[in-house]
Amino acid sequence: MPWTTPSGAGATVHIWNGYSLVERDRRWRAVRDGAAKAGFDCILIPLGNGIDGRYMTQLRCSAMVLPSDGRAPIVIADRRSSNVWVEEPWQTGREWAEPMGEALLDLGMARGRIGVAGLSGGQFTHCSAIDGVVNHTALERVISKVPNASFEDATDIVGWVRYRKSDEESAFIRQSAEVARAGLDELRQLARPGVDAAVLYAAVQARLLELRSEYFPLTLTLDPISTAQPKSYRNPPVERRLESTTLITNEVGAIRGAQWTQVCQPILLGNTPDPWMAVIEAQREMFEAGLTMIKPGVTFRALRDCVGAIGTKRGMKGVVQLHGCGYGDDGPLFSKRILNQPLWDLCMEEGCAFVWKPAASSADEKIQFVAGGPVLVTNQGADALFKPNYDIALAGIPS
Repeated sequence: MPWTTPSGAGATVHIWNGYSLVERDRRWRAVRDGAAKAGFDCILIPLGNGIDGRYMTQLRCSAMVLPSDGRAPIVIADRRSSNVWVEEPWQTGREWAEPMGEALLDLGMARGRIGVAGLSGGQFTHCSAIDGVVNHTALERVISKVPNASFEDATDIVGWVRYRKSDEESAFIRQSAEVARAGLDELRQLARPGVDAAVLYAAVQARLLELRSEYFPLTLTLDPISTAQPKSYRNPPVERRLESTTLITNEVGAIRGAQWTQVCQPILLGNTPDPWMAVIEAQREMFEAGLTMIKPGVTFRALRDCVGAIGTKRGMKGVVQLHGCGYGDDGPLFSKRILNQPLWDLCMEEGCAFVWKPAASSADEKIQFVAGGPVLVTNQGADALFKPNYDIALAGIPS
């Protein structure tokens, strides 16, 4: 079965482990090739980097040493953990540093150049984790066991492979987008003045889980449209009820086949104020113009310039907001907070998948509108898996 449930009484979290052996071999080969090209003798995915560990093993909790010369990797996993990708891992309980060090020595890495995935934030993955994601205490113990080896950051070696999706991965990105859309539909159907916000939040989250999404918290803001700094919720908003002027901005995420996507569709309870109309129309132009540009060979700088020009033409501001789909914290990450992005001249490639949600704002930035969803980059251009409903955005939901 492609879905498994972790051992333990009352466990209800489903873990996807249904990708083919062909997909496993593709990932391992691509990471090996990248490591060899960079001059690494192996890639170490240590304790703490559970996302890359799962990407490479489909195990819930694992560490891995993958030699770049084509030899089989050594995988360390939670006791009783195994699957068709890794039928005989080294199994451990509480101790991780010892077997990681032994794995390096067993593979002849006593004087090797070792690339560590997750040691720092990357350009394609772990984009929000500036200090990395590894367990540094455990890694220090590993380094002490292999004192003559060198350890360097290799986050982007794995990240570059994750940047471009395979056909198997793209199929699950499509499924994730469908599930996220269903969660948004639930939100739209239930959102009315007087509704308990915590009940609404729980109902949408329940709908996503019913459709076999792995758990990912819904993000909502639920304040009147005139609120300058609306509060964001990633848990049920207790003791809150929707009002007749509530603007619900949302990020509805879903995970199928370990592939995360997100849809974003603001919903206003009541009539849309006139000053918002022009901003919403500007954002629609930015979104649709961006779709025509998202194709292999186009740089993110060109996309940024297109969005900015639309804002300038309308006497407003336009900002590229885009991040990757996939296993989590994927990039490249572009937003108004990223001022010195080193990847503006990176080209999009066939197989990339992004959440495309440009932001339009009034000149004084008091009004901002963001909407969008996942896009697959194909050789024909952008395949938008979700498009915002601008009729709803412009008209609002009658009270």
